Amino acid sequence: MDSPAPIIREATAHDAGALREIYGAGDVELFAHRVTDRATAPGTTHYVAEAEGRVTAAFALTALGRLRPDGKSRLILHEIKLRPNVRGTGIAEHIFAWLATSLGVGTDRELLALASLGQRPSTF
Repeated sequence: MDSPAPIIREATAHDAGALREIYGAGDVELFAHRVTDRATAPGTTHYVAEAEGRVTAAFALTALGRLRPDGKSRLILHEIKLRPNVRGTGIAEHIFAWLATSLGVGTDRELLALASLGQRPSTF
């Protein structure tokens, strides 16, 4: 990984302007509402990766229920967006490392990752 590890945390309404910049479109107020309104997408939590005081990436995790009683819990990783200037610097690898160490992905939980073919990080 080329870059220092970012701080990964839940997104807040204060991140709405940075999220607008990362997505390149959209209404700041709507971003603020979406990251705080749990009813919009039940089971989904939005996260940001922050480096040097600046939001550099955003992603969402959605918890999935399992019918099989002894199956590992599952998460869907989606809405992955990186600032263009941080692509190729290891930010995606840091996110995956955080998922493993902080949330037990790969040991206690399974991960399903969704990304457009043209926009998926090399870590995929």
